Amino acid sequence: MIADNGSVHRATAIALMCAFFATSAEAVRELVEIEAPQPAQRVEGIVLDPSGAPIPDMTVTDRTEKWGAVLRSTTTDGNGHFRFSSQHGKGVYYLGFENALFNPLQLRLKLDEKAPHLGITVRPGG
Repeated sequence: MIADNGSVHRATAIALMCAFFATSAEAVRELVEIEAPQPAQRVEGIVLDPSGAPIPDMTVTDRTEKWGAVLRSTTTDGNGHFRFSSQHGKGVYYLGFENALFNPLQLRLKLDEKAPHLGITVRPGG
C-alpha cells in the first residue's frame, strides 16, 4: 500500500509495521525480511506498530551489504521518525529495525530522487 505522508514535511518516509508482537519472554521472535528494494528519496522514515501508532525508541541500523556489519545506528524519536544522511555514491542501504516488543525487520532501501511517492507503508506478512 502506498500513501502520501505530509507530516514529514514532504520528505520520503518509510513506515514499517511489524506484523507480530513478541508477547512474552518465551515467545519466538522471527526475522521479517522484505526482499524487494524499497524506493525512497531519502534515508528516513516513520516506524509504526500494527495499529498505526508510532514506535519510539526502535533501533534502526544502517549495515553493510546483506545486513553485515553495523555502519551506524540511531533510534526513532517519540513520533517514530528516524533519519540517516545519505552517503555520496551509495544507492542501496541495508536497514535493520529492532525493538524487544516486535519481530526484527530487514529491508533494502534504494535511493531514487524520482521515487513516485512521499511515503511508503510496508506491512510484512507472517
